[in-house]
Amino acid sequence: MIYFINRLESSDEIYIMNQWFYINLGDAMLATEALYQLKDDFDNHFQTLNCPKNMTLFYRHEAEARLHCEVMVYFTPASQSIAKILAAKPCETPCMTGLSYLAGFNQTRKQQQDSNL
Repeated sequence: MIYFINRLESSDEIYIMNQWFYINLGDAMLATEALYQLKDDFDNHFQTLNCPKNMTLFYRHEAEARLHCEVMVYFTPASQSIAKILAAKPCETPCMTGLSYLAGFNQTRKQQQDSNL
């Protein structure tokens, strides 16, 4: 048997099912407008796709030993299509501590709606 191994280059676009993505919006003092624009773009795409489950956008202020914090926006793996459109970069699964919901599917909201029926 012969196996061919194809080495991937860093420019190859291959994403696995559990691949998260992020965008760094920079200094938190200057990122508000960009954050709301990103939210609007995400919401429009989310609704166009009929609100898929687990397609969610989160954000967090991160400092990492710097004087000023930056706004990091994280796309769940189900958000791959919009993440690619918005040029988000692949990343490891972020620590959930301190993440805030920004847009998309919200399990808590869904559970509240279901309980009201």
